[in-house]
Amino acid sequence: MTLRTFLRVAFATLGFFFAAATTMAQETSVKPGINDAFRNPDAKEFTERFEVESREVYSRRKEIVAACEIKPGMAVADIGAGTGLFTRLFAEAVGPEGKVLAVDIAQNFLDHIEKSAREVGLKNVETVLASVDSTGLPPASVDLAFICDTYHHFEFPHKTMTSLHRALKPGGRVVLIDFRREPGRSTDWVLDHVRAGQHVFESEIIAAGFRKVSENADLLKENYFVVFEKADIKPATDSKASGTQRVFPIIAGYGGVAPRSGTIEPPRAGARVVIDATLGGKPEELNKSLERVARLLNLYGAAGLKGSDITIAIVLHGEATGTVLGDAAYQTKFGPEKNPNLPLIRALQAAGVEVSVCGQAMANHGYADADIAAEIPISTSALTTVMNKQADGYTTIVVP
Repeated sequence: MTLRTFLRVAFATLGFFFAAATTMAQETSVKPGINDAFRNPDAKEFTERFEVESREVYSRRKEIVAACEIKPGMAVADIGAGTGLFTRLFAEAVGPEGKVLAVDIAQNFLDHIEKSAREVGLKNVETVLASVDSTGLPPASVDLAFICDTYHHFEFPHKTMTSLHRALKPGGRVVLIDFRREPGRSTDWVLDHVRAGQHVFESEIIAAGFRKVSENADLLKENYFVVFEKADIKPATDSKASGTQRVFPIIAGYGGVAPRSGTIEPPRAGARVVIDATLGGKPEELNKSLERVARLLNLYGAAGLKGSDITIAIVLHGEATGTVLGDAAYQTKFGPEKNPNLPLIRALQAAGVEVSVCGQAMANHGYADADIAAEIPISTSALTTVMNKQADGYTTIVVP
């Protein structure tokens, strides 16, 4: 096999093992009994428990709403709305032209939300009774979905998030807030009550068709605040093998691969690769080198491995240098309002890929440091990056 053929085959927010296990076990609850207390809840009792200053998300409620970047006229879904704390705050934020959909599995909570909204004059609140495996929201009806201290209550996370994927409009966002579950740091209650940590929940959400776009690490201490975006994950079709569906087990929506079994040379855990990327492309399209890195990760996922089973670094230079420009600089240089590569770069970084740009190539193309997207580190040069990685045991693959 030639190097070019190998590259075509191998290179065409972590955690796949957990996401795949959840998907395969969707006929069985991942945490039976977790919602027993919410079958017939006392809304007054839970209001006294939830809406108190000692609860972090309550004490930081104004900051949380601000971080959600809600605009007037938006449609917001409060998933697991509970007593309606954030439902009421969101209703004020979206204004009379917007609406808030309070979603919960407990009718008692929904009745309480309707009553409390009326009492304060909020007319833009609607309630939706969810099931244990579906949000119950109509297709393409929501701009933003908010899941606060609720995801760990999803008994069927893949089905629930798939229903939410359908409910979001194109480019719709999901804000996830949940407890940090870290042995030695988290309370015994969290360790016992919350079934998994942040990386597992993120991987499950990504597997349902989302890409991680940002994380506010400074907003909360007991919880984390992560933002996802709806990805287009319609199965692609290989023109040479009509009907072959692609899967996106680690990088949702990018670099789909055709699952294969019984083939030789499957991916092996422990590989270390540095990608020397110079390939340019059309400004409105994704850079092919970045897509190939996504494809490599998805090859690992399709083989039952995790993103952490391979260590990948990619350094961009030559015609690929412009791939990492921030949106403003990208528009000035190429025309499109947004750099289409940045969401993919963020997804790769969330999966553990080290992405950098060559400082010498920047100088050659006339790019200032401020032109480069904030999340992209600048290396001294592509040459020294590749040399250093080789000294550290990486295999170099050149993508011309």
